[in-house]
Amino acid sequence: MMETMQIPMTRAEFERRFHLLREQIRHGRFHVAQGMTLGIEKVRYLPNGRIDFLSVNESARLQANMMSQFQSEAFNDMVKTRGAQGSPQDSPPEHAGEAPAE
Repeated sequence: MMETMQIPMTRAEFERRFHLLREQIRHGRFHVAQGMTLGIEKVRYLPNGRIDFLSVNESARLQANMMSQFQSEAFNDMVKTRGAQGSPQDSPPEHAGEAPAE
């Protein structure tokens, strides 16, 4: 089961997520549809190298949090466990409240 997304609790953790996202983009490991990077492109840096919080919109924040979630150990363990259980076609979808089809 998917865990809820962990949110940053400190400024340092918040900035770490953006630096991780920037590195993933720089190394070509983060791909999104055309026009979906507008939020990330608008993030500005202060003269001291810190991120200007006022320039971070919801889209950029969600992408940084998502990247951090995908890099987490718990997420990677879940993916490995699911992969070892078989392909998604082998198991029925997980929908709450639905009775199995007979």
